[in-house]
Amino acid sequence: MTHDPASVAVLSGSVYRAESLALAIMRDTAYKAVAATSPDAEMLAQFPLILIDLDGPLQPSLDLIDRIISINPQAKIILLGVVESEENVVGLAEAGASGYIPQSASLQDLTAVIQSVQNGEFTCAPSMTYALFSHLSRLSQKKRADDFPAAALSIRQREVLELLSLNLSNKEIAVRLCLSEHTVKNHVHHILKKLGVRGRNQANGATAVGLKSNVAR
Repeated sequence: MTHDPASVAVLSGSVYRAESLALAIMRDTAYKAVAATSPDAEMLAQFPLILIDLDGPLQPSLDLIDRIISINPQAKIILLGVVESEENVVGLAEAGASGYIPQSASLQDLTAVIQSVQNGEFTCAPSMTYALFSHLSRLSQKKRADDFPAAALSIRQREVLELLSLNLSNKEIAVRLCLSEHTVKNHVHHILKKLGVRGRNQANGATAVGLKSNVAR
């Protein structure tokens, strides 16, 4: 059963802590907060907003977030008591958290984060914003490299590969590029190794076509 959009599950290993946080949230916001002490992903996933009080190692909470999101991808999850480091913030983002509240935050900060996350917003320190942006950039670069191995080739190797796609021999490629046949043979050897293919015929397919369009841009 899905709860009201204005309801919040407050999870903590301490009953007193969970109830205190829930009461504080209801006092300072329009949300209905429900205290919880069991990390039951099925139960928590019924809430549109979940506040998890971090009272131990980070990894179990990341695993719980992952389980909740797998059940309810629309759930918004906030982790309370996070040490604001690049590793922790990136880990939270990868797990699917919508926001976090540092250890030093006040109750006013807590309610402000809850309201901003509910509105689809979240603000973190500039250094953490940069860390997240850098992480996304690295993922994007890795994806491009995985999707298109030819990106690792040198300019000359790309030229050789483009001519390979025309089914030219090493001698013909050497004439086109004003190189020795021995040099072309070495280029072909390194191209096949970088692309992870066994023969030049395998290098003549989709990779070469993609490379040509990439060079054209």
